[in-house]
Amino acid sequence: MNHFGKKIGRWLILTLMLAIWSVTALAEELPALARGVNLSHWLQYDGRQPVTIDDMSLIRKAGFDHVRIPVDPVYLGWNPDAIFINISQFNLLNRLDQAISMALAADLEVILDVHLQATVRDRIETDPVMQQAFLSFWQLLAMRYAHFPVPKLAFELLNEPQYYRAGGTKQWDQLQTKIVASIRRHAPRHLLLLSGIQGGSIAGLLSMTPSPMVNVRYVFHFYEPQLFTHLNAPWEPFISGPEGMMTGLTYPAKGTLDQIRLLPNANQSLVNEAVRNYLNEDWGTWRINQEIAKVASWAKTYGVALSCTEFGALRRGPDALSRQRWLNDIRSAMATVGIGWTIWDYADVFGIATAVDGWVTDDGAVIPKDPLNPHRQFDDLVLTVLGMTVKP
Repeated sequence: MNHFGKKIGRWLILTLMLAIWSVTALAEELPALARGVNLSHWLQYDGRQPVTIDDMSLIRKAGFDHVRIPVDPVYLGWNPDAIFINISQFNLLNRLDQAISMALAADLEVILDVHLQATVRDRIETDPVMQQAFLSFWQLLAMRYAHFPVPKLAFELLNEPQYYRAGGTKQWDQLQTKIVASIRRHAPRHLLLLSGIQGGSIAGLLSMTPSPMVNVRYVFHFYEPQLFTHLNAPWEPFISGPEGMMTGLTYPAKGTLDQIRLLPNANQSLVNEAVRNYLNEDWGTWRINQEIAKVASWAKTYGVALSCTEFGALRRGPDALSRQRWLNDIRSAMATVGIGWTIWDYADVFGIATAVDGWVTDDGAVIPKDPLNPHRQFDDLVLTVLGMTVKP
């Protein structure tokens, strides 16, 4: 090989090494999102669970590495029917600025989760005008937070897309791709979290054929079986379903119908059918492992990374021991296949922490009496089953 050929060879080797280093460096600086908690009912719904820097510090000391902040843009003042987004709508995000900054100050990674109410989300699924408004809002968010550190901030495009209609997978894939393009114009390197249809379920994710994209992770939610996780949930469709008609359902699935206690005005045949299915489907460690293995296999097939950004069971629905066993099985199954997770939720009805000085709502949430100083403490037993080794 002549001198020129040697120089070209060295240049090619150096170029290849730099390319490998660049990809590795880029991968290393994305958020890990290994173990986190959802800060629900803060910047969404009625805002009844305010979060302070003390909460963020408590979460970090417990061993969590990230928080997911569900944000309802309408709750913050966004008008999806406005023709243009003007400068005043930038100011509506001041509370979100403060929330993210508090988490970063506590050395926590952040998932910014756009968590729309069902009525607005449903309009986005069917109305092209609303879709354009949503694209514009995501462009606003990307412009606003593009300077926030790439290793610390991830964007989750839409919480639990539904799209149960025929052709839903294709329709959501098209819109999701447009949202990605809108974000990438301003935040080209931040981690994006993409989901499937059917409420962000495993089944919805399995219906997708993901396209290879840089700095993207796919997410799913896990509340199976809902007969157990939503037992006695005080909202529809669970109030009028078998979940709202009984107590005494335990996990793992075992025993007989004799252990179930019917509530007043219960439909016994409906309850019996639901419980028989629960027992026949053998909900326990093996079944949980099987469900998580499905989505892990899908991810391996397409070479994509996964996170579970919601899983949980009601605090006052199942008995405490059954709830702990279910949480342990989910956490263990995901650990086996290397899936990071974010439990739902921090302090509300699915909460793993409780306000020390608070009052209880009709649906079982503990609301801090002093919203400016909502002193909370974790359930140590739940922290243990979640595999947390550091106690606050």
